[in-house]
Amino acid sequence: MYRVYDRAVDKVIEYLVQNDYTFSIVYTHKRCFRLFREYLEKKGVGYSNELAVRWLKDKAGNLCITTFKSCRLAFSRLNDVLENREIVNTKSAYEAVQYYKHMDCWCKKLLDEFLAEMSPLYKVWSIYRLRVSTSRFLTYLTKRGVAGTAEITHRLIFEYYQDDIHCSQNSKNQSNRSIRVFLRYLEKRNLIKASVVAVLDPRTISRFFFIDDLPAAERSLFPKAKQADCMTPEDFLSLAMRLDKNCLDKHRYSSTVRKVFRKTWKELFVFLEANELEYSPEHALCWATYLQHYTVQWQAFKRAIRMFEQYRNNGDINPTITYQEKRDRGLDLPEWCQREYYDFIEEQQRKRFAASTINMNRVSVLRFLGYLSQTGITDWAQISPGTIKDFHLSDPHSTPEGKNAYSSKIRHFLTYLADHDIVPPYLQLALSGECAPKTSIVKTLEDEDIAAIYDFANQACSGYQLRQCAMVLLGLRMGIRGSDITKLKLTDISWNEATISIQQSKTDKFVKLPMPTEVGNCLYRYIMHGRPATSEEYIFINHRVPYGKLNSIACRKALEQALTKDPHGFHITRKTFASRMLCGSIKPAIIAESLGHSDNSTVMTYLATDGDSMRKCAIPLKGIRVKGDTLS
Repeated sequence: MYRVYDRAVDKVIEYLVQNDYTFSIVYTHKRCFRLFREYLEKKGVGYSNELAVRWLKDKAGNLCITTFKSCRLAFSRLNDVLENREIVNTKSAYEAVQYYKHMDCWCKKLLDEFLAEMSPLYKVWSIYRLRVSTSRFLTYLTKRGVAGTAEITHRLIFEYYQDDIHCSQNSKNQSNRSIRVFLRYLEKRNLIKASVVAVLDPRTISRFFFIDDLPAAERSLFPKAKQADCMTPEDFLSLAMRLDKNCLDKHRYSSTVRKVFRKTWKELFVFLEANELEYSPEHALCWATYLQHYTVQWQAFKRAIRMFEQYRNNGDINPTITYQEKRDRGLDLPEWCQREYYDFIEEQQRKRFAASTINMNRVSVLRFLGYLSQTGITDWAQISPGTIKDFHLSDPHSTPEGKNAYSSKIRHFLTYLADHDIVPPYLQLALSGECAPKTSIVKTLEDEDIAAIYDFANQACSGYQLRQCAMVLLGLRMGIRGSDITKLKLTDISWNEATISIQQSKTDKFVKLPMPTEVGNCLYRYIMHGRPATSEEYIFINHRVPYGKLNSIACRKALEQALTKDPHGFHITRKTFASRMLCGSIKPAIIAESLGHSDNSTVMTYLATDGDSMRKCAIPLKGIRVKGDTLS
């Protein structure tokens, strides 16, 4: 009577063992089947699934929730064997059946149509996962009273993500991946918008928000009035994708940068449609700025928006414009000193000071004004010589020279204030600008360091490495400063004469230097095989868009890469160049001319590096009496 039942039980247990189910699961299945068989024998009846479900329901009060679910799954598998002769009903499929029972009719019909279309495209197990996740989602819609696909909105998807609870984030992401397949199916049938599908993307939803949900103060940051230069979200996304395809590829932007830009434009498109807004630069920049609460990439998002505006207005982009976001610390200053600070900076800009000089002045003055505010000063009239002295004593610096550099900039600011009758003219005298003179030993590269540089140059193969070794050899073999190396242009090299012409940045003196063969070869290799193909006039440029002139820090980094130990800055190559010329018995006048100096005085500092010649100048001890162990 129970032979069929026993064979089915054996097949279920065999299935569990072959699929490496744990001992506890196998034991629970065996115990469940044994107890139910005893029940059947006691009642003298045969097996039926309805009887098994009723028996388990009666036993539920005496079973823990885990054992109850395991027994329920055991009978589900047993029923599969008896009806289908194989186990296809796993836990997930069983759960899908339970969800299916609680769906509205339109949900059931939609699910059946979806699974029928997906079946030829996915494997059996994948179809099971799609059924479970989609059933879970459609059951949620039913409970929310959703009457059709027209009511599946961005808000509904957002709330489902928040309400849907899983045992782990990984489990939740897997379920949402399956739901996105279903949502894309609905989009394909024009039943929902494309942006509704994108809301459920894990990266998008992690920083997705509705303006109406924000606090009043933050909600007011977004413009309410319709902007003059607005466009529909669909037109915005279409134009942004043309920018990506036509311009970013043409200007050879890296795949990583293009990926970030595409992500920005697509997320902005979703935000606009979800909040029923049209695209405008004001809305877009407000959105990107607010994302600083969610991601560190918000500045890259603003750059993508400004690049889109450039393309929208001009039909192309200018890669040299980088749109770097730098926070203006002057906005944090109190009102009593903010206007004077900006007037001082504007005056320097009108006088065409170098950008580096203006930036140094800006940093120094901000440090000074920040100290004044912290000490409770609220007016220029409250500043006294004692206040200036206290600031000078408390201002931390690593070297006296650094402190003196900052003090000189602040004195310029105080002089500017005095010229405009804001502070007394004597106030700047309270800020000391002196530091004790010192003589330091000239540091040069040792022979092993120079050998390491040549090994690095010989092994260089990538474009970046060729650029590094060319910059280092220009400093080591020609004594060119880092600031002059980075401003070298292709026209500064005369290949026929084997010379390089430089208008020195520091001294504004023109020099024309012979180019050693090894330097010329290294430059040739970089220009022909390592340098990006671009119309940029500078020799040394960025190897990623936007191509442009490097700053002198690139030279220091190049030397650090060539050497394994601290090189003490790129200027050490210039010192080594002068020292080796001196050791080679080159006249000081020629060395000074090669360095671009106006006289020989600076060359004299390198005398101590010529050890062999210094030994010839040793002073004899004849005539000096010795008392005890010391000279007198």
